[in-house]
Amino acid sequence: MADSHFDDLDTATDNGEREELIKHVLELQSQLKNMVSRVDSARKEHQSLLTENQLLQKYINNSLTSTAVFGATNGAINANNIALRQSSADSPR
Repeated sequence: MADSHFDDLDTATDNGEREELIKHVLELQSQLKNMVSRVDSARKEHQSLLTENQLLQKYINNSLTSTAVFGATNGAINANNIALRQSSADSPR
């Protein structure tokens, strides 16, 4: 009879520990789901920023290239205009 009383206590203790363990496992699962969600959000944000940076790099490179091309052309035109002005100022009218 005494043995069955102790068996009941062991079962109650085991059930209480099992319930606590189940609660802990469920809490950890919830935390893991939240972390996975945060990682997915960070990954999407990273991809978006990477794409934006690539677009900006192309824009800057195109701007620098067009500035170099037009800058050289404008410089050549300006040098020709100055030479023409000087020659017309030197020539009698």
